[in-house]
Amino acid sequence: DSGRFGSSRSWLKNGGSTDFATDPGLFIERERSACGCRRVAMSDQEVRTWKPTPAGDVWCYVGRFLSFWCYPAILPYAFFGSAQTTVENARWFRIYSAGLGLLGSALGHTLVWCRFGRAAPMGIAGLGLAHVAGQSLVAVSWDLCYAYMFGIANQLVNILSVNRHENRLNAGRLNGPRVLVVGNGPSACEGEQLGDKIDKFDEVIRFNNFQTKVAGMAAWVGTKTTVHFSDGVLYPTFTEYHVPGATIVLSLFMDRLIMAGSYYILRGGADLQYRLTSRFLMDPDITWIKRENIERLKKLLGLKGLKHPTSGMLAIDYFVNKPGVELPVCIHGFDFFMGPHIHYFHEHEPLYERINNHIGVNMHSPHLEKIYVEKLIAEGKVKFLKDMPK
Repeated sequence: DSGRFGSSRSWLKNGGSTDFATDPGLFIERERSACGCRRVAMSDQEVRTWKPTPAGDVWCYVGRFLSFWCYPAILPYAFFGSAQTTVENARWFRIYSAGLGLLGSALGHTLVWCRFGRAAPMGIAGLGLAHVAGQSLVAVSWDLCYAYMFGIANQLVNILSVNRHENRLNAGRLNGPRVLVVGNGPSACEGEQLGDKIDKFDEVIRFNNFQTKVAGMAAWVGTKTTVHFSDGVLYPTFTEYHVPGATIVLSLFMDRLIMAGSYYILRGGADLQYRLTSRFLMDPDITWIKRENIERLKKLLGLKGLKHPTSGMLAIDYFVNKPGVELPVCIHGFDFFMGPHIHYFHEHEPLYERINNHIGVNMHSPHLEKIYVEKLIAEGKVKFLKDMPK
């Protein structure tokens, strides 16, 4: 089902290359109608095949409960998986997850049957509680997990084959040279109210579940948003955080294959929004930071093991090095997680998001990012908004 685009194949491009941020090409869509199949070329205007949905849908809670049992099987891949995010690796993982999933499923269900089911009378009524519980546990902890992984790997083959050359940032179409990166740290709502000053920048970058419309926060952080960076929760797909017209960048999608998969499973699997997630990630106007940029920044920061840069650090690095950007890049609301609260809007965050925040902080090294930002400030490449001339 491709919604209003009929049997569109979502601008798939043949071939195995994955660095589509720089590949040439024209996005062509085939839309079936009563008159036959007509060709529609993508233009600079925003064309969406997806629509954000509100948070708190009952199916989200059902999906999160079911996905909870999958974590033990997924965690080894999260800790030890190092495969790069490529079409070839996604195809390989699709075969691997199907084979291992079927093998483990057959073994698990057989063992449960041998332990609890052989002596039971025939028929559903004869199945003991322990037998039913055992089979259910195998189903949710193994069958569902590998069904998720197979489906996600299959989707990644298509997602990574979308040509994203005409994304505004990939094509170098900046709104202007003056760039401001607005972090979510509590200092964004402290001191002088800078909302009006923020909204005068050409490019205003914000992150994840940022808020500007609650309790007069606009006076402090402004309302303008031209670029929205998101982690794997895919906040732009929620009505509460969606910004019409903003260019969306997925921060760590290209870090590792398992990381790319997490961008699908958190919204598509855990929230049972698979159709929305597929359409969102297939949108050629959605882009991500290239893997070589992520790896370069890791080395500059001195990150080790599973640690990776924050979305804020990736955004600063991206615009500092982007042609056409006037230096220094201004930043605001960057506290490097050093206070008692993580976000300036912590009083308005749902519990689920606050839990995600504290889990995510442990995957970063904010003290190293602080040292690196201070270095960029000393080099004249970055400057805090409060230190800019009046």
